[in-house]
Amino acid sequence: RKIIFKKILNRFGGNLRIAVSGASALSPSVAEFVNDIGISIYEGYGLSENTAALSLNYPGARRFGSVGKPLPGVRIEIDKTVEGSKEEDGEVLAYGENIMIGYHNLPDKTKESITGERGLRTGDLGHLDADGYLYITGRVKEQYKLENGKYVAPAPLEESLKLSAYVDQIILYGFNRPHNVAVIVAAMPAVEKFAEENKMSGSGPSLLNEPEIRKLFQEQLEHYGKDFKSFERPQNFALLSEEWSIDNGLLTPTLKLKREVVEEQFKSQIESLYS
Repeated sequence: RKIIFKKILNRFGGNLRIAVSGASALSPSVAEFVNDIGISIYEGYGLSENTAALSLNYPGARRFGSVGKPLPGVRIEIDKTVEGSKEEDGEVLAYGENIMIGYHNLPDKTKESITGERGLRTGDLGHLDADGYLYITGRVKEQYKLENGKYVAPAPLEESLKLSAYVDQIILYGFNRPHNVAVIVAAMPAVEKFAEENKMSGSGPSLLNEPEIRKLFQEQLEHYGKDFKSFERPQNFALLSEEWSIDNGLLTPTLKLKREVVEEQFKSQIESLYS
Protein backbone atom coordinates (compact mmCIF):
# COMPACT_ATOMS: atom_id res chain seq x y z
CA ARG A 1 0.00 0.00 0.00
CA LYS A 2 2.78 2.44 0.90
CA ILE A 3 4.54 1.71 -2.38
CA ILE A 4 1.39 2.41 -4.41
CA PHE A 5 0.60 5.59 -2.48
CA LYS A 6 4.20 6.79 -2.85
CA LYS A 7 3.91 6.48 -6.63
CA ILE A 8 0.77 8.62 -6.56
CA LEU A 9 2.40 11.21 -4.30
CA ASN A 10 5.37 11.36 -6.65
CA ARG A 11 3.01 12.35 -9.46
CA PHE A 12 2.29 15.49 -7.42
CA GLY A 13 6.00 16.21 -7.00
CA GLY A 14 6.58 14.11 -3.90
CA ASN A 15 6.32 16.92 -1.35
CA LEU A 16 2.66 17.93 -1.49
CA ARG A 17 1.01 17.48 1.90
CA ILE A 18 -1.78 20.09 2.00
CA ALA A 19 -4.26 21.05 -0.74
CA VAL A 20 -7.31 23.30 -0.88
CA SER A 21 -10.24 22.51 -3.17
CA GLY A 22 -12.80 24.98 -4.50
CA ALA A 23 -14.74 26.16 -7.59
CA SER A 24 -16.51 22.82 -8.03
CA ALA A 25 -17.90 20.09 -5.78
CA LEU A 26 -15.42 17.61 -4.34
CA SER A 27 -16.71 14.08 -3.90
CA PRO A 28 -16.36 12.91 -0.27
CA SER A 29 -14.94 9.57 -1.45
CA VAL A 30 -12.31 11.36 -3.56
CA ALA A 31 -11.44 13.61 -0.61
CA GLU A 32 -11.06 10.60 1.68
CA PHE A 33 -8.84 8.83 -0.87
CA VAL A 34 -6.59 11.87 -1.30
CA ASN A 35 -6.37 12.14 2.47
CA ASP A 36 -5.48 8.45 2.79
CA ILE A 37 -2.52 8.75 0.43
CA GLY A 38 -1.05 11.46 2.65
CA ILE A 39 -2.40 14.75 1.30
CA SER A 40 -4.60 16.69 3.73
CA ILE A 41 -7.27 18.25 1.51
CA TYR A 42 -9.55 21.04 2.69
CA GLU A 43 -12.63 22.06 0.73
CA GLY A 44 -13.85 25.65 0.78
CA TYR A 45 -16.65 27.72 -0.72
CA GLY A 46 -17.18 31.24 -1.97
CA LEU A 47 -18.14 33.49 -4.87
CA SER A 48 -16.66 36.50 -6.65
CA GLU A 49 -19.48 38.56 -5.11
CA ASN A 50 -18.13 37.91 -1.62
CA THR A 51 -14.43 38.45 -2.44
CA ALA A 52 -13.62 34.75 -2.78
CA ALA A 53 -14.06 32.72 0.41
CA LEU A 54 -17.05 32.32 2.74
CA SER A 55 -16.29 29.02 4.43
CA LEU A 56 -13.43 26.56 4.69
CA ASN A 57 -12.40 23.29 6.27
CA TYR A 58 -9.08 23.65 8.09
CA PRO A 59 -6.77 21.61 10.36
CA GLY A 60 -8.71 20.56 13.44
CA ALA A 61 -12.07 21.40 11.86
CA ARG A 62 -12.75 19.27 8.79
CA ARG A 63 -15.77 17.27 7.74
CA PHE A 64 -15.71 15.44 4.41
CA GLY A 65 -18.65 16.35 2.20
CA SER A 66 -18.92 19.82 3.72
CA VAL A 67 -17.34 23.09 2.60
CA GLY A 68 -16.36 23.84 6.18
CA LYS A 69 -17.38 26.47 8.70
CA PRO A 70 -17.93 30.18 7.99
CA LEU A 71 -14.71 32.20 8.12
CA PRO A 72 -14.25 34.84 10.86
CA GLY A 73 -16.50 37.82 10.15
CA VAL A 74 -18.85 35.79 7.95
CA ARG A 75 -22.36 34.72 8.93
CA ILE A 76 -24.23 32.06 6.97
CA GLU A 77 -28.00 31.63 7.08
CA ILE A 78 -30.31 29.28 5.20
CA ASP A 79 -33.43 30.75 3.60
CA LYS A 80 -35.96 27.93 4.00
CA THR A 81 -38.55 29.79 1.90
CA VAL A 82 -36.53 28.50 -1.05
CA GLU A 83 -37.25 24.77 -1.16
CA GLY A 84 -34.73 22.12 -2.06
CA SER A 85 -34.75 18.36 -2.59
CA LYS A 86 -33.97 17.82 1.11
CA GLU A 87 -36.10 19.11 3.96
CA GLU A 88 -33.16 20.89 5.60
CA ASP A 89 -32.10 22.64 2.39
CA GLY A 90 -32.67 26.26 1.42
CA GLU A 91 -30.82 29.05 -0.33
CA VAL A 92 -27.48 29.94 1.24
CA LEU A 93 -27.34 33.58 2.39
CA ALA A 94 -24.04 35.19 3.39
CA TYR A 95 -23.39 38.26 5.53
CA GLY A 96 -20.16 40.12 6.24
CA GLU A 97 -17.92 43.05 5.36
CA ASN A 98 -16.64 41.05 2.39
CA ILE A 99 -20.00 41.12 0.59
CA MET A 100 -20.05 43.33 -2.51
CA ILE A 101 -21.95 46.62 -2.64
CA GLY A 102 -23.64 45.55 -5.88
CA TYR A 103 -23.24 44.99 -9.62
CA HIS A 104 -21.95 48.03 -11.53
CA ASN A 105 -24.82 49.82 -13.29
CA LEU A 106 -27.14 46.83 -12.76
CA PRO A 107 -29.55 47.98 -10.04
CA ASP A 108 -32.21 45.34 -10.78
CA LYS A 109 -29.73 42.48 -10.59
CA THR A 110 -28.27 43.96 -7.41
CA LYS A 111 -31.73 44.12 -5.84
CA GLU A 112 -32.28 40.44 -6.67
CA SER A 113 -28.95 39.39 -5.15
CA ILE A 114 -28.58 41.64 -2.08
CA THR A 115 -31.17 41.52 0.71
CA GLY A 116 -32.31 44.52 2.73
CA GLU A 117 -29.94 43.44 5.51
CA ARG A 118 -26.95 43.39 3.12
CA GLY A 119 -27.02 39.63 2.76
CA LEU A 120 -25.85 37.95 -0.43
CA ARG A 121 -28.22 35.50 -2.08
CA THR A 122 -25.66 33.02 -3.37
CA GLY A 123 -28.03 31.09 -5.63
CA ASP A 124 -26.77 27.88 -4.05
CA LEU A 125 -28.83 25.33 -2.14
CA GLY A 126 -27.47 23.96 1.09
CA HIS A 127 -27.80 23.46 4.82
CA LEU A 128 -25.86 23.81 8.06
CA ASP A 129 -25.39 20.83 10.37
CA ALA A 130 -25.60 20.97 14.16
CA ASP A 131 -21.89 21.83 14.40
CA GLY A 132 -22.03 24.70 11.93
CA TYR A 133 -20.55 22.95 8.89
CA LEU A 134 -22.00 24.09 5.57
CA TYR A 135 -23.10 21.61 2.90
CA ILE A 136 -23.80 22.73 -0.68
CA THR A 137 -26.37 20.52 -2.42
CA GLY A 138 -27.06 22.24 -5.73
CA ARG A 139 -28.01 25.43 -7.55
CA VAL A 140 -31.38 27.10 -7.05
CA LYS A 141 -31.81 27.77 -10.77
CA GLU A 142 -30.82 24.22 -11.74
CA GLN A 143 -33.25 22.33 -9.52
CA TYR A 144 -36.61 21.25 -10.91
CA LYS A 145 -39.77 19.43 -9.92
CA LEU A 146 -40.76 16.02 -11.16
CA GLU A 147 -44.36 15.31 -12.15
CA ASN A 148 -45.00 14.05 -8.60
CA GLY A 149 -43.95 17.41 -7.12
CA LYS A 150 -40.63 16.24 -5.69
CA TYR A 151 -37.62 18.52 -6.12
CA VAL A 152 -34.43 17.31 -7.80
CA ALA A 153 -31.08 19.10 -7.56
CA PRO A 154 -29.17 17.32 -10.36
CA ALA A 155 -25.57 18.41 -9.73
CA PRO A 156 -24.72 16.21 -6.69
CA LEU A 157 -25.93 13.03 -8.40
CA GLU A 158 -24.21 13.98 -11.66
CA GLU A 159 -20.93 14.47 -9.81
CA SER A 160 -21.31 11.09 -8.13
CA LEU A 161 -22.08 9.29 -11.41
CA LYS A 162 -19.01 10.87 -13.03
CA LEU A 163 -16.87 8.94 -10.57
CA SER A 164 -17.45 5.94 -12.83
CA ALA A 165 -14.50 5.29 -15.13
CA TYR A 166 -17.00 4.86 -17.97
CA VAL A 167 -18.84 8.18 -17.56
CA ASP A 168 -17.08 11.22 -18.98
CA GLN A 169 -19.94 13.74 -18.85
CA ILE A 170 -23.61 13.54 -17.89
CA ILE A 171 -26.78 15.59 -17.60
CA LEU A 172 -29.93 14.61 -15.71
CA TYR A 173 -33.34 15.70 -16.94
CA GLY A 174 -36.83 15.34 -15.50
CA PHE A 175 -38.64 18.69 -15.40
CA ASN A 176 -42.38 17.95 -15.04
CA ARG A 177 -41.74 14.34 -16.05
CA PRO A 178 -42.60 11.13 -14.17
CA HIS A 179 -38.94 10.31 -13.57
CA ASN A 180 -35.38 11.33 -14.36
CA VAL A 181 -33.42 10.29 -17.43
CA ALA A 182 -29.77 10.89 -18.30
CA VAL A 183 -27.75 11.76 -21.37
CA ILE A 184 -24.24 10.40 -20.94
CA VAL A 185 -21.02 11.06 -22.82
CA ALA A 186 -19.18 7.77 -22.53
CA ALA A 187 -15.47 7.60 -21.72
CA MET A 188 -14.66 5.81 -24.97
CA PRO A 189 -11.13 4.56 -24.10
CA ALA A 190 -12.57 2.79 -21.04
CA VAL A 191 -15.49 1.41 -23.06
CA GLU A 192 -13.19 0.10 -25.78
CA LYS A 193 -10.92 -1.50 -23.18
CA PHE A 194 -13.95 -3.22 -21.62
CA ALA A 195 -15.01 -4.47 -25.06
CA GLU A 196 -11.54 -5.81 -25.79
CA GLU A 197 -11.27 -7.57 -22.43
CA ASN A 198 -14.68 -9.16 -22.96
CA LYS A 199 -13.86 -10.18 -26.56
CA MET A 200 -16.63 -8.06 -28.05
CA SER A 201 -16.67 -7.33 -31.76
CA GLY A 202 -16.86 -3.78 -33.03
CA SER A 203 -15.18 -0.57 -31.97
CA GLY A 204 -15.80 3.12 -31.52
CA PRO A 205 -19.27 4.66 -31.19
CA SER A 206 -21.01 1.53 -32.49
CA LEU A 207 -20.13 -0.20 -29.21
CA LEU A 208 -22.59 2.05 -27.38
CA ASN A 209 -25.48 0.20 -29.02
CA GLU A 210 -24.35 -3.19 -27.76
CA PRO A 211 -26.52 -4.80 -25.03
CA GLU A 212 -23.42 -5.65 -22.96
CA ILE A 213 -22.35 -2.01 -22.94
CA ARG A 214 -25.86 -0.86 -22.03
CA LYS A 215 -25.84 -3.36 -19.16
CA LEU A 216 -22.42 -2.09 -18.04
CA PHE A 217 -23.69 1.49 -17.85
CA GLN A 218 -26.85 0.43 -16.04
CA GLU A 219 -24.69 -1.26 -13.40
CA GLN A 220 -22.50 1.84 -13.13
CA LEU A 221 -25.52 4.11 -12.62
CA GLU A 222 -26.89 1.82 -9.94
CA HIS A 223 -23.56 1.57 -8.12
CA TYR A 224 -22.61 5.25 -8.12
CA GLY A 225 -26.18 6.41 -7.53
CA LYS A 226 -26.94 4.04 -4.65
CA ASP A 227 -26.70 6.75 -1.99
CA PHE A 228 -29.38 8.88 -3.64
CA LYS A 229 -33.15 8.57 -3.41
CA SER A 230 -34.89 6.35 -5.95
CA PHE A 231 -36.81 9.26 -7.51
CA GLU A 232 -33.51 11.10 -8.12
CA ARG A 233 -31.84 8.25 -10.01
CA PRO A 234 -32.30 8.06 -13.82
CA GLN A 235 -34.66 5.36 -15.06
CA ASN A 236 -33.35 5.44 -18.63
CA PHE A 237 -30.31 6.85 -20.44
CA ALA A 238 -28.81 7.68 -23.82
CA LEU A 239 -25.14 7.17 -24.65
CA LEU A 240 -23.05 9.55 -26.75
CA SER A 241 -19.43 9.36 -27.90
CA GLU A 242 -18.63 13.02 -28.69
CA GLU A 243 -17.57 15.05 -25.68
CA TRP A 244 -19.13 18.38 -24.76
CA SER A 245 -16.65 21.23 -24.98
CA ILE A 246 -16.20 24.98 -25.16
CA ASP A 247 -15.63 24.68 -28.91
CA ASN A 248 -18.98 23.02 -29.61
CA GLY A 249 -20.77 25.50 -27.36
CA LEU A 250 -21.90 23.07 -24.67
CA LEU A 251 -19.53 24.20 -21.90
CA THR A 252 -18.81 27.65 -20.49
CA PRO A 253 -15.23 29.06 -20.48
CA THR A 254 -14.96 27.72 -16.90
CA LEU A 255 -16.00 24.25 -18.15
CA LYS A 256 -19.46 24.33 -16.59
CA LEU A 257 -22.35 22.66 -18.38
CA LYS A 258 -24.68 24.90 -20.39
CA ARG A 259 -27.78 22.98 -19.33
CA GLU A 260 -30.36 24.70 -21.49
CA VAL A 261 -28.15 24.44 -24.58
CA VAL A 262 -27.45 20.73 -23.97
CA GLU A 263 -31.13 20.01 -23.32
CA GLU A 264 -32.13 21.76 -26.54
CA GLN A 265 -29.44 20.11 -28.68
CA PHE A 266 -30.33 16.62 -27.44
CA LYS A 267 -34.07 17.20 -27.17
CA SER A 268 -34.96 14.31 -29.49
CA GLN A 269 -32.78 11.84 -27.57
CA ILE A 270 -34.33 12.98 -24.28
CA GLU A 271 -37.87 12.63 -25.63
CA SER A 272 -37.11 9.13 -26.91
CA LEU A 273 -36.14 8.06 -23.38
CA TYR A 274 -39.73 8.66 -22.24
CA SER A 275 -41.41 6.80 -25.10
